Amino acid sequence: MRFATRSRTPGARRIVGAEATAAKRRRVAYLVSHPIQYQAPLLRRLSAHPEIDLVVYYMDDGGARRRLDPEFGVAVQWDVPLLDGYAWRLLRNRSPWPDADHFLRFVHPEIIAVLRRERYDALIVHGYAHATEWLAFAGALASRTPVLLRGESTLLGRRPLWLALARRVVLRALLRRIRAALAIGTLNYAFYRAHGVAEDRIFRVPYAVDNDRFRAEADRLRGRRDALREELGWPRGVPVILYVGKLIPRKRPMDLLEAYARVVADHPSALVFLGEGSERDRLEAEARRRALGHVLITGFVNQTAIARCYAAADLLVLPSSHEPWGLALNEGMCFGLPVVASSMVGAAPDLVRDGENGFVYPVGDTEALARALAALLGDPDRRRRMGERSREIVQAFSYDADLRGILEALHSIAPRGSAAPRRADLEPDARGAR
Repeated sequence: MRFATRSRTPGARRIVGAEATAAKRRRVAYLVSHPIQYQAPLLRRLSAHPEIDLVVYYMDDGGARRRLDPEFGVAVQWDVPLLDGYAWRLLRNRSPWPDADHFLRFVHPEIIAVLRRERYDALIVHGYAHATEWLAFAGALASRTPVLLRGESTLLGRRPLWLALARRVVLRALLRRIRAALAIGTLNYAFYRAHGVAEDRIFRVPYAVDNDRFRAEADRLRGRRDALREELGWPRGVPVILYVGKLIPRKRPMDLLEAYARVVADHPSALVFLGEGSERDRLEAEARRRALGHVLITGFVNQTAIARCYAAADLLVLPSSHEPWGLALNEGMCFGLPVVASSMVGAAPDLVRDGENGFVYPVGDTEALARALAALLGDPDRRRRMGERSREIVQAFSYDADLRGILEALHSIAPRGSAAPRRADLEPDARGAR
């Protein structure tokens, strides 16, 4: 089942009558690890809505200040506003290992006191990978604060049996206690259902980028492809395959280089890796060994410059072996690019309509990836048609859809001090997905 693109998740219900029209202002806390360039515009929209009084709690301020990103391998500070337009607080981290990438990286016991003191109408928690989220779950239970969980988990990938069983037991216990799950896509929705969350507690809050900004940039830069390539130092006169992301093993950039090497003789083209990371030296060495003259690696590119790269490209590839979503697909689709994704990319069932706007291939199958590249490189009209379809599909994955989903989730729970909605005040949403 493809994730709904026009309305609520199947079986969802909406509140009608007095509560829907009174527009009660709800005090909402939002807990997330750090400022994220993709989330900041949504937080501003939530904060501006007349029904929501929002405070965002951060565990760390990375991204908003310059710091070393261990996967990029360089110091990164995003050059778009991340902390403007909404109320936020930085929690104090008590972890003895704040620089390690594991469960105890973030430990913020004060979140329990915050929830007991503030008595929010709802708490939105982004994920459950660190101790702080679990402290927040405990604090919400103690203060009777309804929890709305937004995570990235899917059923993709394999774990040792003992770990999978233990994880399932723990997560089912957690998910029984949340009031709503905010599903980012089809695979995330399936994850919640597999762990016992009822359909009427799952709300569509898709992963999105700032479609308005990217589409406006795409329109502004249309017709400047050759000029942009000259400015960027990219080859002119041949199609450009674009990779956007960290150059790390789980993103499998070497698979793309291997597939490109198989097709470039018959389909002259260029391959541009937009990113930085531990695989850069290997990629450069392999490109030299194979005498692939049109392989470029740009290094890290910040948000205000990335639009020019998308506008100069012809197609986008995401070959990851583990990708809970893949927001580069959203970005590239705003620029009218056909997209190719591996079967382990979480966004693929929602964003990549095989044969319509791109292709999905079995992860690690470089022959299949090469066939997808050849099909696009050899047919400019097909690339154009698929790119137009990409722009149509991605429109439904927007901050407007996120805002609607979060409001529906909030409407499904009663504000503090009011009675819970009567069963008679609930009716099926006739627009539910099929």
